[in-house]
Amino acid sequence: MSFSAGQVTFLQRLVIERPDRRRAGDAARFFCAHYSLGAVVGSQVEYRPDHHQAAERLLRAHDLPVAAMGPDATRADSAIYGGMSEKSLSVAPHSKSVAIKCLGHCTLDGHKLFTPEGSYLVMTPERAQQVTCARLMVVENLETFRALEAYAWIDLRGMDVLAIYRGDMVLPNKDASDVIKARPEPIWAFFDFDPAGLAMANALPAGRLERVVLPALDWLKQASKTPRGRQLFDAQSEVFGKSLDQSEIPEILALWKVLKRLQGAVTQERMLRLDTGDAADRAGGPKWNSRQRG
Repeated sequence: MSFSAGQVTFLQRLVIERPDRRRAGDAARFFCAHYSLGAVVGSQVEYRPDHHQAAERLLRAHDLPVAAMGPDATRADSAIYGGMSEKSLSVAPHSKSVAIKCLGHCTLDGHKLFTPEGSYLVMTPERAQQVTCARLMVVENLETFRALEAYAWIDLRGMDVLAIYRGDMVLPNKDASDVIKARPEPIWAFFDFDPAGLAMANALPAGRLERVVLPALDWLKQASKTPRGRQLFDAQSEVFGKSLDQSEIPEILALWKVLKRLQGAVTQERMLRLDTGDAADRAGGPKWNSRQRG
């Protein structure tokens, strides 16, 4: 028979850790009942050295790895062992993946990178760290990220910008965060105009937030006056309000003050339909305060 990943891990721990006893959980009771590994004593299963040896023989007989394969094991690593699927005990296929878009002249190994409209590249964190650019733009939503060129009101200010999707359950947030932290460039934050979006901008690496990318204040005032905008603000303000009140970034404090006054919010998707003639961003951005950079 084949064993589950949890059962394989249990056997590996018996071999490597060689415990005298284990809690009588499902795996312990299974191998005790079907393979005579250990003896149940109350709520515990007790083991002798010959039980540890039998666990190793059982793994080898089923063509399974005796030791854990490690956090970076690939499907190719797992495929070496005929006793399990190549998907077992290996990292998820999108692990160590970061989504990027190149706006301007970004290069990798001396070659210009090109991401057509409606597309993006997925790289390992190590390769994403090697792309040359002048600024990073962290983008909250994947749909917005994919269609970034359509947000014509965003002024790149003649700079080469590497846009990075902040991640989700498929493209891990941690991988994107690791790349952002490892790079030295100033950061532009393009998030929803709501308390959660400001909180994410506030959490970017200290001292590197150069710009919160937003349309003009007058447009945001009108766009936030919707039932959905009020719902977003009400749902999020209690969760993120305290941390935003304590922000040490003047721009974040100023934007949070505006949000509290408006009692509404605007998602990135609504900003897509913005008339470029209404966007002050091209002329330097909405003037939140004297330190606002756009």
